[in-house]
Amino acid sequence: MKPIVGVTPLFDEEKDSIWMLPGYMEGIRDAGGIPIILPLEVNDYELNCVYDLCDGFLLTGGQDINPARYGKNITRECGVINEKKDELEGKLFRRAYNEDKIVLGICRGFHLINVELGGTLYQDLPSELLSNQKVHHQMIAPYNRKVHSVQLDKNSLLYRLFEKEKIGVNSYHHQGIETLGKDLEVMAYSADGLIEGICSKSKRFIWGIQWHPEYLYREDENCRSIFRVFVEEMYKSMKT
Repeated sequence: MKPIVGVTPLFDEEKDSIWMLPGYMEGIRDAGGIPIILPLEVNDYELNCVYDLCDGFLLTGGQDINPARYGKNITRECGVINEKKDELEGKLFRRAYNEDKIVLGICRGFHLINVELGGTLYQDLPSELLSNQKVHHQMIAPYNRKVHSVQLDKNSLLYRLFEKEKIGVNSYHHQGIETLGKDLEVMAYSADGLIEGICSKSKRFIWGIQWHPEYLYREDENCRSIFRVFVEEMYKSMKT
C-alpha cells in the first residue's frame, strides 16, 4: 500500500475558495505517495476521520500566521492572516506531534511547526531582521530557480541527505523564525543568520523548510530528495 499524505489546502481570499499548487501533489506522487487535499473547515469528529486516514501530513504555504498564536500583537507590516488555516494545521500538528506521525512543513508550514512548539516569528523580515548580509528572501516569478544559498549544519539530517555544506534554494517569504521552538534543532540557515531548516530532536520525522520544493523539484535533485525521504519515512512507519 502506498502512504496517504494529507495536504493542507491553500486559500484564495478573493474567490473565497480553497485551491492547490500542483507541485505539492506531483512531488508527493513522484516520490511514491498518494496526496489528498484536506478540507479547510472540519469539526472534531471529521478531523479525527481525516487524521486516521492519513499516514502523514504536508503543511503548505499561504497567508501569515496570527501573531496572537505566539504571544505578539499584530504589526502594520504583518500580512493577511488566515485563522481557519491556523486552526486546522494547529490541531493536525499537535496530534501528529503527540503521536509521532510524519510531518513536513513548507514555508508557512515551517513557521507553523515552530509556533506550535512555542517559538516566535519575525512578522516582517525587511523591517525586523537586522543583518549586514543582504539575502533575497522574497523573489519574483518564475519561482523554479535558485536565488540564494543556505548553509547546512554538518550534524543535521539535511547534511546527511544532501552530503553538501551549501545548497541553492528558491525563496518567497517575508516572515521567518525569530526564536526557535522547544524540541527543535536547526538544520539550515542563510547568510543573514535566518533559520531555513528545522527538525524535531525527539520525533521520527518532523521537518520544516523555508524554501519551496513544490516549485523547484522538477529541476533540482535536492528538492526531489526532500519529497522522497518524507514519503519513505511514511513507508517505514506503516511497517512498525
